[in-house]
Amino acid sequence: MKKLSFLLIVVMVYSCGNTAGESKKNDTQVSSKSQTSSDSQTTKTHSNNSSDRTTNSELNDLFNMGKGMLEASEKGETDFQLDTEMVLDMLEQSGVSRESMEKLINNPDSLKVLAQQAMKERQETQNAEEIVFLKGKISKEQLTSKNTSTGMSLEEAILIVQAESGPKATMAKLKKIDSLAGTNMMSQLDLTEAGYVMRDVERINEVPATTDEKREMEVLSKLSSQVHSDIEATKLLAELTRKEQDIESGKLNASPEYQRAIKFNKSIVNTYRNQIVRKATAAKKKFQQLNPDLYFGDDVGITYISSQKTAVYLPLGKLSFADKVVKFNHPKLLSQQVNNVLGEPDVIQGYDIEDITGIYSLGLAGTLTVQFEDNALTNVNGPDLYIFEIGQIEPTDLEISKDGKNWIKVGKIDGGTAEVDIGPFVKQGDLFYYVRLKDLKEESALPGADIDAIAAIGAAMRLNLDSQVLFDSGKSELKPEGVSTLKELVNSITVLKKGKVIVEGHTDDVGSETTNNALSLARAKSVSKALRQLIPSTQFKWQEKGYGESQPLVENDSDINRAKNRRVEILILPN
Repeated sequence: MKKLSFLLIVVMVYSCGNTAGESKKNDTQVSSKSQTSSDSQTTKTHSNNSSDRTTNSELNDLFNMGKGMLEASEKGETDFQLDTEMVLDMLEQSGVSRESMEKLINNPDSLKVLAQQAMKERQETQNAEEIVFLKGKISKEQLTSKNTSTGMSLEEAILIVQAESGPKATMAKLKKIDSLAGTNMMSQLDLTEAGYVMRDVERINEVPATTDEKREMEVLSKLSSQVHSDIEATKLLAELTRKEQDIESGKLNASPEYQRAIKFNKSIVNTYRNQIVRKATAAKKKFQQLNPDLYFGDDVGITYISSQKTAVYLPLGKLSFADKVVKFNHPKLLSQQVNNVLGEPDVIQGYDIEDITGIYSLGLAGTLTVQFEDNALTNVNGPDLYIFEIGQIEPTDLEISKDGKNWIKVGKIDGGTAEVDIGPFVKQGDLFYYVRLKDLKEESALPGADIDAIAAIGAAMRLNLDSQVLFDSGKSELKPEGVSTLKELVNSITVLKKGKVIVEGHTDDVGSETTNNALSLARAKSVSKALRQLIPSTQFKWQEKGYGESQPLVENDSDINRAKNRRVEILILPN
């Protein structure tokens, strides 16, 4: 399916390019391959600098993108977020028969032949020794010659008229151009041919993009096709729209090439966003069918798109991801990128295997331990954990833990399986805060599992409060500053709209077990009572637990560590 999508892109470009050209095959003064749509490649000119500036149209960019993706696909170096339905939508917009393309999908061999022919013919056009200038029936010499009755070339006349009244071709403009140049050539063209000529002259003579603009366009070409969620796509669309508005208002001075890049990438992002919305709706529906009561609210849950083009619905949204790297071991001691595994997916890939950001490779036999600090992993119906990895999931051992000391082996993940169900290995309601991964020594382009993000699908929000801030030593009545601290937590809890709130009290090992159990429960009840007064919503169910000294975060071997263990934890689970 991946290769099929790449081929469809190439065929789309080929179809778009040849639609306009078929009707002009008999023209002897221009190449039929130069007669593409208004977004096709600008042809060669008499100047190398001009030529460099005139090969950046949207269609040529799209063709080269398709070619690069096809070549990378042959090498297994890329994962591109396109499915057949999306490509068919794009083809349909380009004027290609949807019925014909669906037939080709069922015959990949014929599709591949067509795609290869498209690439071959376009490459021959680009490499042709003969210099071909413009569409229509005007040669390079006719356009640039000043041997006219007025001494002004057609090119100069076109630029003057465009400066006065814009680039669009009208019969009145064509007559004025001929009048200025003392010719009758432009007015003999139809408006389509004349539009090609005027557009190409404009691009030949336009101000080139700056270095900063070229750098930004390169980044945009990657970002536009690799958005990871509807929210990310919406933000990028808003940013591109703002740039368009700034350009129109004169606030931003931009080259024509940059302006075209903004418009083109905006259309690409919009296409991907439509695809993500469809997938997100289906993924959310599937999750809610499996877990009808596990719901935090529409404002919280987010669907992310993996490199395998899988839609992953996370009921806790951006809170679902690992927060801290606890420990790692890389065979080559590479550590610079280890924090790339934290937070939301953000990998960006180029066509070359080295051109990739946002991941961390475990290395052969490498290990990685991460911690969830503001959330917890728990068992739900269906998958509970998702490993956002690049490319095929490489064989990796997975373990989970409540305390980072005692581990439960979940097993091996590999192949096309990035999602993990911990149900067979845990008790219902258990909460886990640590995940450990170990690569199983299989070679690849990037040795070791290549991790982008680690997310808890079955998730609970976790808030940790220092007992020293809340209570005096040995007491369970909240201090005034403790009440203020709880008020600050209200927004963090109520953003979830609904859920089960578990308030847990914990102590250090000073004092008897009986005393510590009673104190921890009393403190949990004080915090719960205060929060219920601050959050009157009936959408939350409350429970208090006292664990005493039985669940320390760290060893009780110093005053500093004992202070860390004296705490109140608040867990909010889906209701």
